[in-house]
Amino acid sequence: MTVVGNPRSWSCQWLPILILLLGTGHGPGVEGVTHYKAGDPVILYVNKVGPYHNPQETYHYYQLPVCCPEKIRHKSLSLGEVLDGDRMAESLYEIRFRENVEKRILCHMQLSSAQVEQLRQAIEELYYFEFVVDDLPIRGFVGYMEESGFLPHSHKIGLWTHLDFHLEFHGDRIIFANVSVRDVKPHSLDGLRPDEFLGLTHTYSVRWSETSVERRSDRRRGDDGGFFPRTLEIHWLSIINSMVLVFLLVGFVAVILMRVLRNDLARYNLDEETTSAGSGDDFDQGDNGWKIIHTDVFRFPPYRGLLCAVLGVGAQFLALGTGEALPATTILLLLTVWLLVGFPLTVIGGIFGKNNASPFDAPCRTKNIAREIPPQPWYKSTVIHMTVGGFLPFSAISVELYYIFATVWGREQYTLYGILFFVFAILLSVGACISIALTYFQLSGEDYRWWWRSVLSVGSTGLFIFLYSVFYYARRSNMSGAVQTVEFFGYSLLTGYVFFLMLGTISFFSSLKFIRYIYVNLKMD
Repeated sequence: MTVVGNPRSWSCQWLPILILLLGTGHGPGVEGVTHYKAGDPVILYVNKVGPYHNPQETYHYYQLPVCCPEKIRHKSLSLGEVLDGDRMAESLYEIRFRENVEKRILCHMQLSSAQVEQLRQAIEELYYFEFVVDDLPIRGFVGYMEESGFLPHSHKIGLWTHLDFHLEFHGDRIIFANVSVRDVKPHSLDGLRPDEFLGLTHTYSVRWSETSVERRSDRRRGDDGGFFPRTLEIHWLSIINSMVLVFLLVGFVAVILMRVLRNDLARYNLDEETTSAGSGDDFDQGDNGWKIIHTDVFRFPPYRGLLCAVLGVGAQFLALGTGEALPATTILLLLTVWLLVGFPLTVIGGIFGKNNASPFDAPCRTKNIAREIPPQPWYKSTVIHMTVGGFLPFSAISVELYYIFATVWGREQYTLYGILFFVFAILLSVGACISIALTYFQLSGEDYRWWWRSVLSVGSTGLFIFLYSVFYYARRSNMSGAVQTVEFFGYSLLTGYVFFLMLGTISFFSSLKFIRYIYVNLKMD
């Protein structure tokens, strides 16, 4: 496609789903309603064009060879409209409130072969256009394409040169707007010689009708009569899959693991009583498993300052992940509040916390000299733990993740946020259970380096989410080009990192709670 321009900016939707959990700016269809008198002019703004199957690629409507005023006057846009890729400008269409128009000439054009080829490419890529009337979006396709037969094969391209506008009003307000080419024959763009010019005459009609609908809240942006696909059904397969996984993991932790722990505690505590009544030697001798490392299990890990930063930021994202989506104006307002209030309080809170923090209360004393860690089998390595700990939580959300990506990067509209929150809770529960199980296996091998391991094991779910984004880009999206690639993978990388922080924090505190529990119930000197 020879049209040049900037692909639309990514609308602030994604960490909802964050992932998914960001706000969306408002667009046409959600502003104040204008009141008209009969005969008052109604301004129709041209907005954008782009491939139907690639919503991230949009261009200004006037970048196509179409009817255009000599001086283009743009409309002032809100931040949300800019983020949504809107570029509205006044058009040549003359529309007056409640006045019908029958096949009025819009303009005459002489197109060169290069301009015709530009339109042909746009039509072959299923370019749609978006106009805006009184903040109501109306959409249609630029042209018509027909493919038929194999032998002989036919390929026909046609341009819509006439548009029928249908507007509904109630009293002095416009309630609904639509555009149609149902009874129009497209103008063929085939068979043009390289040195030939194509003469076109663009026309339009306007039909007004009164409606009994008093409110247009249901006619807002996105409710376009099915022009874009919508997904509203509950994804039962994803929900059932996630619930089964949670029940299995919780049952494993609550039944099997607790039973093993009960036997471990009974054996270790009996050995302690026998040792104390006998020779009085160090009870570490002759023992194995997680009891023998009780003097090292609470030894602080290397780079503990970085660990604290990771856990702190992860806790902040967890708090954000459980809130509602906010519009762009509210996000800017909150950003201002954070700069004036939140940031100073963060500094003051850090100073206060440093001066008043109590020591880390561990149920076991830590020796000055670290115990030597025995060689570990391959299945207890960090890589294997990250693979298992990341894949299981990812499998709980994998089906739902498709709809999230299709909402953020595609045409789907996700409205089942209650289900989304439920799946998010399942994700956190699965992460906590996996973390406890993997930490127990690690301690049983007399490896006390659980601090960073607990963060990495379940935090690696973010890596699986990023790998899924690679699959989605290559096999499910229609995006292309350097700008869209950098945009997509840049936001996907940030999304994966946010999930790494959130799930790593959940994993760490679940493991810490579990370790405190087992060592508090262990009899020691």
